[in-house]
Amino acid sequence: MATVDTETVLNRARLALDASDVGTAILEGDMDEARFRAHLMRSQALELGLDDVAHAALLVIVLLPPTARLPCRGIGRALLRLCNSLAVH
Repeated sequence: MATVDTETVLNRARLALDASDVGTAILEGDMDEARFRAHLMRSQALELGLDDVAHAALLVIVLLPPTARLPCRGIGRALLRLCNSLAVH
């Protein structure tokens, strides 16, 4: 039976909650909040050495508009990739 690092699971769970908040903000049209959460996720992932999560968060950031407009095409796929990057293997 494989052992799972509790700290890793908790860190990824916290990041998953932030990813959910990014998605909720996008659905509510609050691009400022979505950008803030995505940047927060990226910086936390970098601090934790989770490069795959940081890269996926960056893809979300790139597809979020700089102003309060609709996100760019592909934001759903980028958000899904971000969520999938949080899986514990």
